[in-house]
Amino acid sequence: MTDTVLLPGLFVALSLPWLCGSIWTHWLLRRTGRCNAFIVLGQGFFLGIFFTTLVIRLWDMAGFGLNFWGVAAIVSSVSVLGILLQRVRPTPTVTAPTTEPLPGWHIAVALLLVALIGWRHITLLQELLLRPLYAWDAWMNWAPKAIVWFHHGALVDFVTPQDWLQDAGQEAYTLGNREASLYPITVPLIQLWCMLGIGTWDHSVIYLPWLLAPLALGLALFGHLRLAGVPLLLAVLACYGLLSLPYLNVHTVLAGYADIWVAAAFGLAVCALYEYRQSRHWAYALLLLALALLCSQLKEPGVVLALILLLCGIRIWLDVGPRLERALWGVAGISLALALALGVSIDLPYIGRMALDSGAIELGNMGRIELAYHDVFPAFTETLFVMINWHLLWYLVLPCVAYRLTLGRVSCSSDEVLAVLGAIVFIVVIFMFSRYSMTALNFVTLNRALLYPVPAMIFCIFLSFQKRASR
Repeated sequence: MTDTVLLPGLFVALSLPWLCGSIWTHWLLRRTGRCNAFIVLGQGFFLGIFFTTLVIRLWDMAGFGLNFWGVAAIVSSVSVLGILLQRVRPTPTVTAPTTEPLPGWHIAVALLLVALIGWRHITLLQELLLRPLYAWDAWMNWAPKAIVWFHHGALVDFVTPQDWLQDAGQEAYTLGNREASLYPITVPLIQLWCMLGIGTWDHSVIYLPWLLAPLALGLALFGHLRLAGVPLLLAVLACYGLLSLPYLNVHTVLAGYADIWVAAAFGLAVCALYEYRQSRHWAYALLLLALALLCSQLKEPGVVLALILLLCGIRIWLDVGPRLERALWGVAGISLALALALGVSIDLPYIGRMALDSGAIELGNMGRIELAYHDVFPAFTETLFVMINWHLLWYLVLPCVAYRLTLGRVSCSSDEVLAVLGAIVFIVVIFMFSRYSMTALNFVTLNRALLYPVPAMIFCIFLSFQKRASR
């Protein structure tokens, strides 16, 4: 590992996207009258990172060689524009005030939990900088792209091994994983951005965004729960429950995977979905669309998760009555049955061919998936209740949900709950009815897939503890 790191570039690489995203998140959400600083900082981190990767792609499409300070200048200019717009047309920010005095022990316990979160992430920072282990899949699928782009100064193409062998004269690269060349490029662009900032590809600080991502997710989760009327102690407890999960911490230390970003994007999109249902304001609809787009650009399963989010958003937008909604569900069920019986196929731009018939389903770049039942229930049980990846999460979730259902505080028809249930159903179907069942039986990808709905699930569970006055 080289010790040469450009500290000014590292500071700009980490702070500038966060600043830009927070400025525009504040500009967008303050007009709704429902936002706070925690939401602005948490959502702003991910929107800023996503926007920076888009700028890198546009910069390369324009024919310029990859230049850190050139891209930084564009992001800085957009940040300044956001500040000027807020000063030219100021709109007061209205937040939900907290009127009830907090008991002293609530504050003491909340501060203790925050201190534990801080200490945990200090130790994670130490592990990340020492980098004793390398994330295998990250170095097989994503990191090589960023390294090649860094050395070339351009986003050269990656193709399948077959295409590479057929045209050896082309300026393109390939990877050992046959499908990796088709993966979305947002994650390697995050790595590339830090590489360009510090001036080298070989240093652990490149992966500091993987440490900041869960912290920003925790900020946004706390902000959304407080805005929804959840008491302070319970909101902090939700953040502690999420950020102390062993498997989430694993993906922070073994940085480079896309899964922590998919989980954060989907979770924050569900938070935006809830706020859109509450306010019906276009600003939260736009935030939902941006996060759904980010979700689709991180990993192939993110495309399906994004479609689930969009369907729930459309359901809110249409605002149909219960009778019409039941009729629509009936039509959807009949249409699905006919598609399975007769077969249906459609080509979508940027996604690929989507097809469905009685024996298989085709999902764009994910390819054709043959459908057949596989008994992976024991693998699910061992993963959730025996292994230590999730600590006590699932032991607490099931009785908590059952208890809240008996009190009528959790509605399965709520759009945010439907989004979480849709993600869980998608994961179960993929592992029970496709070739991916093998990766569940050997526990290779099952935990990673289960990570996707966890932040959103925790949000929905603690949302049921909101004060009745806020409901």
